[in-house]
Amino acid sequence: MIKTLSLSALALATLGFNSAAQADVTDMDSPSIYTGIGYGQYSFQFEDSENDTDFDDDAQMLKGYIGTQFNEHLSLELAYLNFDEVSDIDSKAEIDGVSLAARFAAPITEDFSVYAKGGWFEWDADVTQELPVGSISASQDGGDVFYGAGIEYAFTTNMQVRLEYERYELEDDIDPEMDVASVSFQYMF
Repeated sequence: MIKTLSLSALALATLGFNSAAQADVTDMDSPSIYTGIGYGQYSFQFEDSENDTDFDDDAQMLKGYIGTQFNEHLSLELAYLNFDEVSDIDSKAEIDGVSLAARFAAPITEDFSVYAKGGWFEWDADVTQELPVGSISASQDGGDVFYGAGIEYAFTTNMQVRLEYERYELEDDIDPEMDVASVSFQYMF
């Protein structure tokens, strides 16, 4: 009897804690800060019709981000993205950069929401072209608009997980495109 009563009390306390925690997220009076880390896969593609070459490879990427959630619908976040090297028969490229994005969320339930995001990506790339007599390396940089969408699930008030898709279309002579699918874990302060 005491064991059943203790388990019932624990279950009620857990439900009460979870409801109170979710109420804090949805009834925000002031902005909240969050940070997260993510891992993903990306596809890097381009076609250079001038030189009759194309490039298509997949690799891994890591990202870290920090953001401010103003209310349940609007956040602003700053991220660092590091894309592993991609290579084709005689070409290699490695990209990293910093992005600033606005994120617009639509809560579906207390724990689950969908969102869209868009922003600016400042990037640096190191490109190497292998030749029969050696190789040529060049560094390029730029800034471009990017966009994405995702879903977010809140385990607690402070711990969330995201599944996300992002698209980067870098404006360069060869118009490279990067499609990124990632999972991230974040902590809300």
